[in-house]
Amino acid sequence: MDFYYEDRFLIFKLKSKLHEKVILYNRNYRKHIKISHPDVSLKYIREILDDPDYVYKHSKNSKTYYYEKNYNNITYRVVISKYKKHVKCVITCYKVELNDRFTKKHALCVYDKEVYLKEKEIEEEFENNISYFYELFNIVE
Repeated sequence: MDFYYEDRFLIFKLKSKLHEKVILYNRNYRKHIKISHPDVSLKYIREILDDPDYVYKHSKNSKTYYYEKNYNNITYRVVISKYKKHVKCVITCYKVELNDRFTKKHALCVYDKEVYLKEKEIEEEFENNISYFYELFNIVE
């Protein structure tokens, strides 16, 4: 994991499924996430951002994203929000309790792993199908 210093603060650089630049302040991780949610590690945060099962938003205008991933029937959620232009910042990460599973945060699903994988398979199938290409562009073989 890459890191850098800004104004004497250690900052971790991460990538997510939907966002190229995501940062996590070491201070936020140590003072908030590790204390309030001791079962969460940096490894979990990185894995959830890299390969989430779902990504949600409140609405189209919302700048906050909720990345979720299941580990052994336990769902973890990483919350990121806009920091600067084209940069997101990790706000928190926590284990989702049963009563928090479906809330207003789930209003808009931005990414669903199962649907995404199926779409990729279909896309690859069509890319490898020359006759589909000819049909698509009305080209005679």
